[in-house]
Amino acid sequence: MKLECLKERLKQAVLQAERITSKNLTLPILSTVLLETTINRLIIKATNLEVGLEITIPAKIEIEGNTAISAGVLGNFLTNNNEEKLKIELNGNNLIVATNSSKTTIKSLSTEDFPIIPLVNEKESEKTKIETKEFISGLKSVVFSAATSDIKPEISSVYIYSQNGYIYFVATDSFRLSEKRVLIKNSSDFPRLIIPLKNVLEIIRVLEGVEDKEVDILADKHQISIISANIKLTSRVIDGVYPDYQQIMPKESKTEITLHKEELVNCLKMANIFSDRFNQIELKVKSQDEELVIESHNQDVGENVISLKGKITGPEIDLILNAKYILDCLPVIDNNIIEFKINEKNRPLLIKGPTDDFKYIVMPLNR
Repeated sequence: MKLECLKERLKQAVLQAERITSKNLTLPILSTVLLETTINRLIIKATNLEVGLEITIPAKIEIEGNTAISAGVLGNFLTNNNEEKLKIELNGNNLIVATNSSKTTIKSLSTEDFPIIPLVNEKESEKTKIETKEFISGLKSVVFSAATSDIKPEISSVYIYSQNGYIYFVATDSFRLSEKRVLIKNSSDFPRLIIPLKNVLEIIRVLEGVEDKEVDILADKHQISIISANIKLTSRVIDGVYPDYQQIMPKESKTEITLHKEELVNCLKMANIFSDRFNQIELKVKSQDEELVIESHNQDVGENVISLKGKITGPEIDLILNAKYILDCLPVIDNNIIEFKINEKNRPLLIKGPTDDFKYIVMPLNR
């Protein structure tokens, strides 16, 4: 293998791939990146057996070949190298990297043990084109609600499906649930997917570095592939059934509250200072005064009572909730108007903006 390439392009690709690699003592090959040549291109590959990544960069190829190199070593070397261009050559088990002022030899590993990164077969799967920023937005709008424990893999994940011209992104930890919908032209072709939480976080990170306006989504029952001009990202999906969350989504509300987001955030942050270790606060809806009163108490810190005005319809009601759960969802709502919809004291609180593009429900706490 012999080639020339720009250092900055290779560095960005290797650092991106390094995040995917695994520190697996029994499979040291998973801590490497695979360098592989094709016509005028260098492909950088990495996998942890859950997520696989391929990044293609331009290169002048003199002799084709491939090799596996420690991702950490190569990443550190490129980060501290100030040269613009690199000459790279494989000599036996050594990768030689030369610049105008230096020559570096890096030990390589056999590529025989490097896992094949599977890609979804385009001919045998559904394909959807989606704006990159919309796909990222869908994932980021719900990922914080996913369970962090692996005891129930189906809810330690993000659920994606299509319906009536929208793609829906859903996540829950059984205490709260987020649903984000994104309008798309051909969402009827989008399959139902359950993507593990840790894989979703990697997908978000990689896609945030993608310059392409749109990406292609390919999926089957085993995996999802996200493809741009120079990146191919594949993730395992969970073979299971996502809970029928629509059963707990409120269908009606007796009490409705409309609030200004900035005022609500400030009041919740103030109340949370004096909440207990469960972030417990009490919301008291004063319909006649059109006022929402927020109370919090911590025997070791003190107590706080704060109120804010809003438009309120329906009967008065008191709820005990986790303040952090409410605060978590508010940045996702891209509007200064926040709506609370309450049915009964022991039923979920629905939080949303003026549209139905994002819905968030929180289960009340017991006294």
